[in-house]
Amino acid sequence: MMSISRAPSQSLRPCRSDLVLRAQTTADLDFLQDLFVTRRWAEVSAVPGWSDAQRRAFLYSQAQLQRQHYEKHYPGADFLVIEYAGAPIGRLCLDRSASELRVVDIALLPAWHGQGIGSALLHSLLSQADAQRQVCSLSVEQGSRARRLYERLGFEPCGETGIHTQMRRPARVHRE
Repeated sequence: MMSISRAPSQSLRPCRSDLVLRAQTTADLDFLQDLFVTRRWAEVSAVPGWSDAQRRAFLYSQAQLQRQHYEKHYPGADFLVIEYAGAPIGRLCLDRSASELRVVDIALLPAWHGQGIGSALLHSLLSQADAQRQVCSLSVEQGSRARRLYERLGFEPCGETGIHTQMRRPARVHRE
């Protein structure tokens, strides 16, 4: 069972009027598993000798392990579902401290890729981090297309952990 179903710790405004960000609940578990499967299906499709049912079972177990990892290592995080027209289309997990906004996970269903939703969400998050004078950080898999977006937004590599590159963007103070 998912234990995190609380409201976000800080007000996070939707970045577009057609999107809703809401706290994740136990009712979202099936959607979150399916989202994980869509993100990882190509990787397990390359494993010879596995049936689709075996691939799906493996990915469901990996989704559960990821959820447990996030809950353990980011217990104060905001676990959010991204909705369009009342239907879930993605997830956003944010962990905040006094000095940092960490994007733990951001994911959209493939049908929603390339429509500017991820960029709009990140712009909104960066504006909020700047207003709070927080560093914004995230990790990205090496070779991921998302890295180009992060670099355009001012994120810079600051380390590597296994297959992930750690990236951060310092707060930008806007003078009036």
